[in-house]
Amino acid sequence: MAPSTSAGLPPSWHALSAGEVAAGLDVDPSSGLSSAEAARRLAEYGPKRLEQAPAEPGWRAFLRQFQDLLIVILLVAAAVSLVVSREWETPVAIVVVVLLNAMIGFVQESRAEAALDALRQMTVTTATVRRDGRLARLNAEELVPGDVVVLAPGDRVPADGRLFSSSSLEVQESVLTGEALAVAKSADATVEAEVPLTDRVTAVYMNTAVTRGRGEVLVTDTGMAGETGRIADMLQKAQPGPTPLQRQIDALSRTLAWVSGVVIVAVFVLGLVRGQDFGDLFVSAVSLAVAAIPEGLPAVVAFTLAMGTGRMAKRGAIVKRLASVETLGSTSQICTDKTGTLTLNQMTARELLLAGRRFTVSGQGYSFDGRIRTTDGSPADGGVAGAGQEHRRGRAVLGVVCEGAVAKPVECPAVQVLDVFG
Repeated sequence: MAPSTSAGLPPSWHALSAGEVAAGLDVDPSSGLSSAEAARRLAEYGPKRLEQAPAEPGWRAFLRQFQDLLIVILLVAAAVSLVVSREWETPVAIVVVVLLNAMIGFVQESRAEAALDALRQMTVTTATVRRDGRLARLNAEELVPGDVVVLAPGDRVPADGRLFSSSSLEVQESVLTGEALAVAKSADATVEAEVPLTDRVTAVYMNTAVTRGRGEVLVTDTGMAGETGRIADMLQKAQPGPTPLQRQIDALSRTLAWVSGVVIVAVFVLGLVRGQDFGDLFVSAVSLAVAAIPEGLPAVVAFTLAMGTGRMAKRGAIVKRLASVETLGSTSQICTDKTGTLTLNQMTARELLLAGRRFTVSGQGYSFDGRIRTTDGSPADGGVAGAGQEHRRGRAVLGVVCEGAVAKPVECPAVQVLDVFG
Protein backbone atom coordinates (compact mmCIF):
# COMPACT_ATOMS: atom_id res chain seq x y z
CA MET A 1 0.00 0.00 0.00
CA ALA A 2 1.31 3.45 -0.87
CA PRO A 3 2.33 5.74 1.97
CA SER A 4 -0.37 8.21 2.98
CA THR A 5 1.56 10.54 5.27
CA SER A 6 3.77 13.42 4.30
CA ALA A 7 6.70 11.62 6.02
CA GLY A 8 6.29 8.27 4.24
CA LEU A 9 4.79 6.33 7.16
CA PRO A 10 2.16 3.68 6.42
CA PRO A 11 -1.51 4.77 6.45
CA SER A 12 -2.10 2.93 9.72
CA TRP A 13 0.65 4.70 11.67
CA HIS A 14 -1.77 5.01 14.61
CA ALA A 15 -1.43 1.22 15.08
CA LEU A 16 2.37 1.39 15.32
CA SER A 17 4.16 1.76 18.61
CA ALA A 18 5.64 5.11 19.54
CA GLY A 19 9.13 3.71 19.07
CA GLU A 20 8.35 2.49 15.55
CA VAL A 21 6.91 5.88 14.59
CA ALA A 22 9.96 7.66 16.03
CA ALA A 23 12.26 5.35 14.06
CA GLY A 24 10.26 5.92 10.89
CA LEU A 25 10.50 9.69 11.38
CA ASP A 26 14.21 9.45 12.30
CA VAL A 27 13.86 11.51 15.48
CA ASP A 28 14.76 11.15 19.14
CA PRO A 29 11.65 12.21 21.13
CA SER A 30 13.73 13.23 24.14
CA SER A 31 15.55 15.98 22.21
CA GLY A 32 13.44 16.54 19.12
CA LEU A 33 14.72 17.67 15.76
CA SER A 34 17.69 19.95 15.36
CA SER A 35 17.09 23.39 13.90
CA ALA A 36 19.04 22.46 10.77
CA GLU A 37 17.06 19.26 10.21
CA ALA A 38 13.76 21.10 10.83
CA ALA A 39 14.73 23.72 8.23
CA ARG A 40 15.58 20.98 5.73
CA ARG A 41 12.27 19.21 6.27
CA LEU A 42 10.37 22.52 6.04
CA ALA A 43 11.94 23.07 2.62
CA GLU A 44 11.05 19.50 1.61
CA TYR A 45 7.47 19.30 2.88
CA GLY A 46 6.53 22.98 2.80
CA PRO A 47 4.74 25.08 5.46
CA LYS A 48 2.01 23.41 7.50
CA ARG A 49 -1.01 25.13 6.03
CA LEU A 50 -4.17 24.03 4.30
CA GLU A 51 -4.29 24.70 0.60
CA GLN A 52 -6.88 27.18 -0.54
CA ALA A 53 -8.71 27.31 -3.81
CA PRO A 54 -6.98 29.58 -6.34
CA ALA A 55 -8.16 33.16 -6.02
CA GLU A 56 -10.69 34.10 -8.67
CA PRO A 57 -9.45 36.94 -10.90
CA GLY A 58 -11.37 40.19 -10.59
CA TRP A 59 -12.46 40.21 -14.22
CA ARG A 60 -13.89 36.70 -13.92
CA ALA A 61 -15.72 37.59 -10.72
CA PHE A 62 -17.25 40.58 -12.51
CA LEU A 63 -18.30 38.56 -15.56
CA ARG A 64 -19.86 35.93 -13.27
CA GLN A 65 -22.47 38.51 -12.29
CA PHE A 66 -23.91 38.21 -15.83
CA GLN A 67 -24.52 34.44 -15.74
CA ASP A 68 -28.12 34.57 -14.53
CA LEU A 69 -30.68 33.69 -17.18
CA LEU A 70 -32.70 36.87 -16.53
CA ILE A 71 -29.59 39.03 -17.08
CA VAL A 72 -28.89 37.26 -20.37
CA ILE A 73 -32.48 37.78 -21.52
CA LEU A 74 -32.30 41.48 -20.60
CA LEU A 75 -29.07 41.95 -22.57
CA VAL A 76 -30.53 40.17 -25.59
CA ALA A 77 -33.67 42.27 -25.34
CA ALA A 78 -31.59 45.46 -25.17
CA ALA A 79 -29.59 44.48 -28.26
CA VAL A 80 -32.67 43.49 -30.27
CA SER A 81 -34.52 46.64 -29.21
CA LEU A 82 -31.59 48.81 -30.34
CA VAL A 83 -31.33 47.09 -33.73
CA VAL A 84 -35.07 47.07 -34.45
CA SER A 85 -36.36 50.33 -33.01
CA ARG A 86 -33.22 52.45 -33.49
CA GLU A 87 -34.00 54.11 -30.16
CA TRP A 88 -31.47 54.45 -27.34
CA GLU A 89 -33.67 55.06 -24.31
CA THR A 90 -34.81 51.50 -23.56
CA PRO A 91 -31.49 49.72 -24.35
CA VAL A 92 -29.50 52.23 -22.30
CA ALA A 93 -31.88 51.88 -19.35
CA ILE A 94 -31.58 48.08 -19.46
CA VAL A 95 -27.77 48.17 -19.69
CA VAL A 96 -27.55 50.62 -16.76
CA VAL A 97 -29.71 48.36 -14.59
CA VAL A 98 -27.67 45.28 -15.52
CA LEU A 99 -24.37 47.03 -14.81
CA LEU A 100 -25.69 48.35 -11.50
CA ASN A 101 -26.68 44.83 -10.48
CA ALA A 102 -23.24 43.50 -11.44
CA MET A 103 -21.41 46.26 -9.56
CA ILE A 104 -23.39 45.64 -6.36
CA GLY A 105 -22.57 41.94 -6.40
CA PHE A 106 -18.93 42.47 -7.37
CA VAL A 107 -18.25 45.13 -4.71
CA GLN A 108 -19.91 43.06 -1.98
CA GLU A 109 -17.90 39.95 -2.83
CA SER A 110 -14.66 41.95 -2.98
CA ARG A 111 -15.27 43.46 0.46
CA ALA A 112 -16.15 40.07 1.97
CA GLU A 113 -13.03 38.46 0.48
CA ALA A 114 -10.84 41.27 1.83
CA ALA A 115 -12.38 40.85 5.30
CA LEU A 116 -11.78 37.08 5.23
CA ASP A 117 -8.15 37.60 4.18
CA ALA A 118 -7.67 40.00 7.08
CA LEU A 119 -9.12 37.43 9.51
CA ARG A 120 -6.80 34.72 8.17
CA GLN A 121 -3.78 36.95 8.74
CA MET A 122 -4.92 37.77 12.28
CA THR A 123 -5.45 34.11 13.23
CA VAL A 124 -2.05 32.70 14.11
CA THR A 125 -1.79 29.30 15.83
CA THR A 126 1.28 28.60 17.95
CA ALA A 127 2.61 25.34 19.35
CA THR A 128 5.07 24.26 22.06
CA VAL A 129 7.77 22.30 20.25
CA ARG A 130 10.91 20.52 21.45
CA ARG A 131 13.87 21.29 19.22
CA ASP A 132 17.57 21.03 19.98
CA GLY A 133 16.61 19.57 23.36
CA ARG A 134 14.73 22.74 24.42
CA LEU A 135 11.09 23.78 24.42
CA ALA A 136 10.16 26.69 22.18
CA ARG A 137 6.94 28.39 21.16
CA LEU A 138 6.69 28.41 17.36
CA ASN A 139 4.22 29.34 14.68
CA ALA A 140 2.27 26.18 13.84
CA GLU A 141 3.02 26.68 10.13
CA GLU A 142 6.68 25.92 10.87
CA LEU A 143 5.93 22.39 12.08
CA VAL A 144 7.37 19.50 10.08
CA PRO A 145 6.98 15.70 10.29
CA GLY A 146 9.12 14.47 13.16
CA ASP A 147 8.61 17.50 15.38
CA VAL A 148 7.84 16.82 19.06
CA VAL A 149 4.82 18.85 20.23
CA VAL A 150 3.90 19.26 23.90
CA LEU A 151 0.16 19.49 24.58
CA ALA A 152 -1.52 21.03 27.63
CA PRO A 153 -5.16 21.80 28.56
CA GLY A 154 -6.59 24.51 26.36
CA ASP A 155 -4.21 23.86 23.47
CA ARG A 156 -5.44 23.32 19.94
CA VAL A 157 -3.67 20.39 18.34
CA PRO A 158 -1.52 21.92 15.57
CA ALA A 159 -0.98 18.79 13.45
CA ASP A 160 -1.77 15.08 13.21
CA GLY A 161 0.55 12.93 15.29
CA ARG A 162 1.22 9.80 17.31
CA LEU A 163 1.33 10.08 21.10
CA PHE A 164 4.50 8.82 22.77
CA SER A 165 3.74 10.23 26.23
CA SER A 166 0.43 11.03 27.91
CA SER A 167 -1.00 11.74 31.34
CA SER A 168 -4.80 11.78 31.77
CA LEU A 169 -5.04 13.28 28.30
CA GLU A 170 -8.50 13.99 26.89
CA VAL A 171 -9.17 15.59 23.50
CA GLN A 172 -12.37 17.09 22.13
CA GLU A 173 -12.69 15.80 18.54
CA SER A 174 -16.13 17.10 17.60
CA VAL A 175 -14.73 18.98 14.57
CA LEU A 176 -13.86 15.60 13.03
CA THR A 177 -16.26 13.08 14.54
CA GLY A 178 -19.21 15.15 15.81
CA GLU A 179 -18.89 13.61 19.27
CA ALA A 180 -19.39 16.24 21.98
CA LEU A 181 -17.68 14.25 24.74
CA ALA A 182 -13.91 14.38 25.01
CA VAL A 183 -11.99 11.22 24.10
CA ALA A 184 -9.43 9.74 26.50
CA LYS A 185 -6.06 9.28 24.81
CA SER A 186 -3.24 6.94 25.76
CA ALA A 187 0.24 6.58 24.32
CA ASP A 188 0.52 2.98 25.52
CA ALA A 189 -2.77 1.68 24.14
CA THR A 190 -2.93 -0.91 21.38
CA VAL A 191 -5.27 -0.29 18.45
CA GLU A 192 -5.98 -2.16 15.25
CA ALA A 193 -4.98 -0.79 11.88
CA GLU A 194 -8.55 -0.61 10.53
CA VAL A 195 -10.27 1.05 13.52
CA PRO A 196 -12.36 4.15 12.76
CA LEU A 197 -11.16 7.63 13.61
CA THR A 198 -13.14 7.74 16.86
CA ASP A 199 -11.26 4.73 18.27
CA ARG A 200 -7.71 5.82 17.44
CA VAL A 201 -6.80 6.64 21.02
CA THR A 202 -3.07 6.68 20.30
CA ALA A 203 -3.35 9.56 17.81
CA VAL A 204 -4.39 13.22 17.90
CA TYR A 205 -5.50 15.29 14.97
CA MET A 206 -5.17 18.86 13.80
CA ASN A 207 -7.70 21.45 15.05
CA THR A 208 -8.99 19.25 17.87
CA ALA A 209 -8.83 20.71 21.40
CA VAL A 210 -7.11 19.41 24.53
CA THR A 211 -9.55 19.56 27.45
CA ARG A 212 -7.57 17.75 30.13
CA GLY A 213 -4.18 16.25 30.90
CA ARG A 214 -0.87 16.54 29.11
CA GLY A 215 0.81 14.74 26.26
CA GLU A 216 3.73 14.73 23.86
CA VAL A 217 3.18 14.00 20.19
CA LEU A 218 5.32 13.01 17.23
CA VAL A 219 4.03 14.95 14.22
CA THR A 220 3.29 12.58 11.33
CA ASP A 221 1.14 14.62 8.95
CA THR A 222 1.12 18.32 8.15
CA GLY A 223 -1.01 20.45 5.86
CA MET A 224 -3.21 18.69 3.34
CA ALA A 225 -1.83 15.22 4.24
CA GLY A 226 -3.77 15.15 7.53
CA GLU A 227 -7.39 14.37 8.28
CA THR A 228 -8.38 18.06 8.30
CA GLY A 229 -6.59 18.47 4.96
CA ARG A 230 -8.65 15.66 3.45
CA ILE A 231 -11.85 17.39 4.60
CA ALA A 232 -10.61 20.69 3.15
CA ASP A 233 -9.87 18.96 -0.16
CA MET A 234 -13.40 17.53 -0.35
CA LEU A 235 -14.89 20.95 0.43
CA GLN A 236 -12.86 22.54 -2.36
CA LYS A 237 -14.08 19.94 -4.84
CA ALA A 238 -17.73 20.42 -3.89
CA GLN A 239 -19.65 22.43 -6.46
CA PRO A 240 -22.21 24.86 -5.00
CA GLY A 241 -25.70 24.61 -6.44
CA PRO A 242 -28.15 27.41 -7.15
CA THR A 243 -29.98 28.98 -4.22
CA PRO A 244 -33.79 28.75 -3.92
CA LEU A 245 -34.11 32.38 -5.06
CA GLN A 246 -31.90 31.77 -8.07
CA ARG A 247 -33.99 28.74 -9.04
CA GLN A 248 -37.17 30.80 -8.74
CA ILE A 249 -35.74 33.65 -10.82
CA ASP A 250 -34.53 31.18 -13.46
CA ALA A 251 -38.00 29.63 -13.58
CA LEU A 252 -39.52 33.12 -13.94
CA SER A 253 -37.03 33.94 -16.70
CA ARG A 254 -37.94 30.81 -18.65
CA THR A 255 -41.62 31.61 -18.26
CA LEU A 256 -41.07 35.16 -19.51
CA ALA A 257 -39.06 33.83 -22.45
CA TRP A 258 -41.93 31.50 -23.41
CA VAL A 259 -44.47 34.30 -23.01
CA SER A 260 -42.37 36.62 -25.17
CA GLY A 261 -42.03 33.95 -27.84
CA VAL A 262 -45.78 33.29 -27.85
CA VAL A 263 -46.46 37.05 -28.11
CA ILE A 264 -44.12 37.42 -31.09
CA VAL A 265 -45.66 34.45 -32.91
CA ALA A 266 -49.23 35.58 -32.16
CA VAL A 267 -48.59 39.16 -33.33
CA PHE A 268 -46.93 37.92 -36.50
CA VAL A 269 -49.69 35.46 -37.33
CA LEU A 270 -52.53 37.89 -36.65
CA GLY A 271 -50.75 40.73 -38.48
CA LEU A 272 -50.02 38.63 -41.55
CA VAL A 273 -53.63 37.43 -41.64
CA ARG A 274 -54.75 41.06 -41.63
CA GLY A 275 -52.23 41.92 -44.37
CA GLN A 276 -49.97 44.25 -42.33
CA ASP A 277 -46.38 45.08 -43.33
CA PHE A 278 -43.74 42.59 -42.15
CA GLY A 279 -41.36 45.28 -40.85
CA ASP A 280 -44.05 46.94 -38.76
CA LEU A 281 -45.13 43.58 -37.38
CA PHE A 282 -41.58 42.72 -36.38
CA VAL A 283 -41.05 46.04 -34.56
CA SER A 284 -44.36 45.70 -32.74
CA ALA A 285 -43.71 42.11 -31.70
CA VAL A 286 -40.22 42.86 -30.38
CA SER A 287 -41.50 45.90 -28.48
CA LEU A 288 -44.17 43.80 -26.78
CA ALA A 289 -41.64 41.10 -25.91
CA VAL A 290 -39.21 43.62 -24.38
CA ALA A 291 -42.03 45.24 -22.42
CA ALA A 292 -42.90 41.88 -20.87
CA ILE A 293 -39.45 41.57 -19.27
CA PRO A 294 -39.08 43.27 -15.84
CA GLU A 295 -35.75 45.03 -16.32
CA GLY A 296 -35.90 46.45 -12.79
CA LEU A 297 -36.12 43.03 -11.09
CA PRO A 298 -32.35 42.30 -10.94
CA ALA A 299 -31.65 45.69 -9.34
CA VAL A 300 -34.44 45.22 -6.78
CA VAL A 301 -33.14 41.77 -5.85
CA ALA A 302 -29.55 43.02 -5.60
CA PHE A 303 -30.50 45.96 -3.38
CA THR A 304 -32.59 43.73 -1.12
CA LEU A 305 -29.80 41.19 -0.70
CA ALA A 306 -27.27 43.98 -0.11
CA MET A 307 -29.45 45.33 2.72
CA GLY A 308 -29.54 41.85 4.25
CA THR A 309 -25.76 41.60 3.94
CA GLY A 310 -25.38 44.91 5.77
CA ARG A 311 -27.58 43.73 8.61
CA MET A 312 -25.59 40.52 8.90
CA ALA A 313 -22.34 42.51 8.99
CA LYS A 314 -23.62 44.56 11.93
CA ARG A 315 -24.08 41.28 13.81
CA GLY A 316 -20.53 40.13 13.08
CA ALA A 317 -21.28 37.79 10.15
CA ILE A 318 -19.36 38.03 6.88
CA VAL A 319 -21.39 37.06 3.80
CA LYS A 320 -19.12 36.28 0.88
CA ARG A 321 -21.83 36.22 -1.81
CA LEU A 322 -25.14 38.03 -1.93
CA ALA A 323 -27.12 34.88 -2.71
CA SER A 324 -26.00 33.35 0.61
CA VAL A 325 -28.19 35.80 2.51
CA GLU A 326 -31.33 34.45 0.89
CA THR A 327 -30.11 30.88 1.37
CA LEU A 328 -29.92 31.43 5.12
CA GLY A 329 -33.47 32.79 5.07
CA SER A 330 -34.68 29.68 3.24
CA THR A 331 -33.14 27.26 5.75
CA SER A 332 -35.82 25.25 7.54
CA GLN A 333 -33.69 22.83 9.61
CA ILE A 334 -30.10 22.94 10.86
CA CYS A 335 -28.49 19.72 12.12
CA THR A 336 -25.32 20.55 14.03
CA ASP A 337 -23.35 19.61 17.09
CA LYS A 338 -23.78 22.63 19.33
CA THR A 339 -20.80 21.91 21.58
CA GLY A 340 -17.83 23.94 20.46
CA THR A 341 -19.84 25.68 17.73
CA LEU A 342 -22.91 27.25 19.31
CA THR A 343 -21.89 26.70 22.93
CA LEU A 344 -18.62 26.52 24.87
CA ASN A 345 -19.36 23.30 26.77
CA GLN A 346 -19.81 25.37 29.94
CA MET A 347 -22.96 24.53 31.90
CA THR A 348 -24.15 27.14 34.41
CA ALA A 349 -26.69 26.58 37.18
CA ARG A 350 -29.30 29.35 37.22
CA GLU A 351 -31.64 28.30 40.05
CA LEU A 352 -31.13 26.27 43.25
CA LEU A 353 -33.83 24.75 45.42
CA LEU A 354 -32.44 24.00 48.87
CA ALA A 355 -34.20 23.33 52.17
CA GLY A 356 -37.47 24.73 50.87
CA ARG A 357 -35.89 27.95 49.66
CA ARG A 358 -35.19 29.06 46.08
CA PHE A 359 -31.98 30.82 45.06
CA THR A 360 -30.87 32.42 41.79
CA VAL A 361 -27.31 32.24 40.48
CA SER A 362 -25.57 34.84 38.30
CA GLY A 363 -22.31 34.54 36.42
CA GLN A 364 -21.24 32.66 33.32
CA GLY A 365 -19.35 29.43 32.71
CA TYR A 366 -16.20 28.93 34.76
CA SER A 367 -15.89 32.60 35.72
CA PHE A 368 -15.75 33.49 39.43
CA ASP A 369 -17.88 36.59 38.85
CA GLY A 370 -21.34 35.76 40.18
CA ARG A 371 -23.62 35.83 43.19
CA ILE A 372 -26.14 33.52 44.86
CA ARG A 373 -29.26 35.43 45.86
CA THR A 374 -32.71 34.61 47.12
CA THR A 375 -35.66 34.99 44.81
CA ASP A 376 -36.40 38.46 46.22
CA GLY A 377 -32.94 39.63 45.14
CA SER A 378 -31.33 39.82 48.58
CA PRO A 379 -27.94 38.16 49.21
CA ALA A 380 -28.06 34.57 50.40
CA ASP A 381 -25.57 35.21 53.23
CA GLY A 382 -26.58 33.03 56.14
CA GLY A 383 -29.65 31.84 54.26
CA VAL A 384 -28.22 28.42 53.62
CA ALA A 385 -26.57 28.06 57.02
CA GLY A 386 -29.76 29.10 58.81
CA ALA A 387 -32.00 26.69 57.02
CA GLY A 388 -32.46 24.54 60.11
CA GLN A 389 -30.70 21.61 61.66
CA GLU A 390 -33.11 19.09 60.18
CA HIS A 391 -32.56 20.50 56.70
CA ARG A 392 -28.82 20.68 57.09
CA ARG A 393 -28.77 16.97 57.76
CA GLY A 394 -30.91 16.36 54.69
CA ARG A 395 -29.80 15.99 51.12
CA ALA A 396 -29.94 18.68 48.46
CA VAL A 397 -31.46 16.86 45.51
CA LEU A 398 -30.17 18.09 42.18
CA GLY A 399 -31.80 17.09 38.93
CA VAL A 400 -28.88 16.60 36.62
CA VAL A 401 -30.24 16.77 33.07
CA CYS A 402 -27.00 17.40 31.22
CA GLU A 403 -25.66 14.40 29.35
CA GLY A 404 -22.55 13.02 30.97
CA ALA A 405 -22.86 15.12 34.16
CA VAL A 406 -21.60 13.65 37.42
CA ALA A 407 -22.50 14.85 40.94
CA LYS A 408 -19.79 14.45 43.59
CA PRO A 409 -20.16 15.23 47.33
CA VAL A 410 -18.05 18.04 48.77
CA GLU A 411 -17.27 18.52 52.47
CA CYS A 412 -19.24 21.47 53.91
CA PRO A 413 -20.04 22.11 57.62
CA ALA A 414 -23.46 23.64 56.97
CA VAL A 415 -25.12 21.53 54.32
CA GLN A 416 -24.36 18.69 52.02
CA VAL A 417 -23.07 20.17 48.78
CA LEU A 418 -22.91 18.37 45.47
CA ASP A 419 -20.38 19.59 42.94
CA VAL A 420 -21.64 18.98 39.39
CA PHE A 421 -19.24 18.22 36.57
CA GLY A 422 -20.37 18.10 32.96
